[in-house]
Amino acid sequence: MVSRVVLIDDDAAVLESLEAVFSSANYEVRSFPLATDFLAALPGLSPACIVTDLRMPEMDGLTLVSKLTGEKGLSWPIVVISGHGDVPDAVAAIRAGATDFLIKPFPPQKLLAIVQASLSSRLATPAPPETDVDLRYASLSQRERQVVEILTAGGSSKSAGLALGISPRTVDVFRGRIMRKMAVNNIASLATAVAAVSPAIRDAPKTA
Repeated sequence: MVSRVVLIDDDAAVLESLEAVFSSANYEVRSFPLATDFLAALPGLSPACIVTDLRMPEMDGLTLVSKLTGEKGLSWPIVVISGHGDVPDAVAAIRAGATDFLIKPFPPQKLLAIVQASLSSRLATPAPPETDVDLRYASLSQRERQVVEILTAGGSSKSAGLALGISPRTVDVFRGRIMRKMAVNNIASLATAVAAVSPAIRDAPKTA
């Protein structure tokens, strides 16, 4: 499967740098300086991981995420990046449907790893699930599965945040989303549900 990424950033230097990073990793890259430019081209694009800046003219990254996941029902993974982001921004982006949130500057390899994991989780087609719980678990993103593993092993939001390099509040947002997707109300029920997932779905190789 061809690895594709869409880059959206109004800073030409950042856009050029990201293009070089992903091109050198053999990604098919499409770049746009504005979210509105991307939306105009969206009907002709193949599925990809979207990497978008948070603060842009005409339409900011958060509005874009909300529009894509809400109005358009797009299931492509979306990574939001920002040089001015803080915890509320990260929480808002995740709640809107973003896969992850990174603060600039960040190591290029970190962004590459997140994009690769997001594509593996959202765009890969797993073996056909056999039960409802399989379907629910298969819908979890790579990051959500990481949170599940820590929480069902007895970890707290704080320990999960430390392990994953995100804030406890962001973990709580993931936790709420996981509970809704898995149709459970507490960690005990979540652990029970995960234990019932078919091994072919639960133990399928995942990119870290």
